Amino acid sequence: MAGVFGRLGNSLKGIGESMARSKEAAVMGAEKRLRIERLKIDIRDLRDEKEKLMAQLSHRIYERYVNGTLQDTELLAACQAIKMLQMQIDEKWTEVNSINGGQ
Repeated sequence: MAGVFGRLGNSLKGIGESMARSKEAAVMGAEKRLRIERLKIDIRDLRDEKEKLMAQLSHRIYERYVNGTLQDTELLAACQAIKMLQMQIDEKWTEVNSINGGQ
């Protein structure tokens, strides 16, 4: 009888150790996922800040174009393309407003 209880005790001990290892693995997995999510949030925040700075830079360059102080030919060409697009946008809005005014 002692042998049966001994084996049963060893089996229960093994199950307990296995459960402890599983719990530890789950905790480590959760910590890993949490760290990854925090890093993804940091990456998103850094990208947002980068986009904000890029937008500020592009506005400063365009302001120089409008003021006539921009000298770089590549940037001048890009600004001229932007100006042409804005003219097309303005034309479309004029058409929209004329259609809306006719109601």
